[in-house]
Amino acid sequence: MIGKLNKAKLKNLIAMLVKHFTLAQLSSSAATLAYYTLLSIFPALLVIGNLLPMIGLDANTVLTYLQTLVPATVYSFIRPLVLDFLQRGSGGVLTTGALIALWSTSQGIAAFQRSVNHAYGIAENQNPVSNRVISFIWMIVVVIIIFVIVFLYGVGEQFLKWLQPFLHFNRRYIFLFSSLKWPITFAVIFIALTMLYYFVPNAKVGLRFAAIGSFLVSIFWLWLSKLFGLYTVLFSHGVIGYKTIGAFIAMMVWLDFSGYLIMMGAAINAALQEAHDGKLEEKEHFWQLIKTEHDDARKRIVRK
Repeated sequence: MIGKLNKAKLKNLIAMLVKHFTLAQLSSSAATLAYYTLLSIFPALLVIGNLLPMIGLDANTVLTYLQTLVPATVYSFIRPLVLDFLQRGSGGVLTTGALIALWSTSQGIAAFQRSVNHAYGIAENQNPVSNRVISFIWMIVVVIIIFVIVFLYGVGEQFLKWLQPFLHFNRRYIFLFSSLKWPITFAVIFIALTMLYYFVPNAKVGLRFAAIGSFLVSIFWLWLSKLFGLYTVLFSHGVIGYKTIGAFIAMMVWLDFSGYLIMMGAAINAALQEAHDGKLEEKEHFWQLIKTEHDDARKRIVRK
């Protein structure tokens, strides 16, 4: 009896996975996310490069995380570009870069929201203005979280070095702290994805389901950087041999694969939640609650 129940649950889960993977439209959604990510990378680097001196961090801190996150071929291509962007400082460049980064990133979040809504099979009932505002707000929240974690990690090492002569603790703790780039990178990706998966969709998402998808995507995303080396080995005598062009193609393929992973995480979240809770429910936003309350008030007045 128990075996039959487990078999039925597994069959239902597989059916839900197939359903939501189909709804997610992985190919087109991944390509859209890759496009907007590429648009936002370099304007964002301009902004970060102007902010680093203000908080006492150098470009090497950013490059450390970047090297962990992206494949070696992509890193060797973008490192000099990133270093150049991070070492430039100008008020005009900061303003221009911030505006372009905000626009492109908010467009990316809006595209992500549409794609995730498709994965959940939820209609988009938001008007364009509220959709853009919500996308902008969550973009700011995610950026702040990433910035705070990286800032604490960068300043934390300097703080331990300053504290060591007074407390006389073993300097190996400083080395241990500075060697935690993998856990720190994983934590940043996990927290950012969990917030996006939980807050961005128009569906009522359970936090535990959002965390499951975020955990899986974070692990596979980090391993993607390592496994992507296989791509460069297989094509080392072909496209990759063209150096800059090949590295750019490799970066675009990596961004596309990353988009696939992110959308697969959303589809997994939706499938797990529907298999566990039943039909997915649409989330009511603030403006919808106001409209509902207004309509109810009008009905009460008419009845009187």
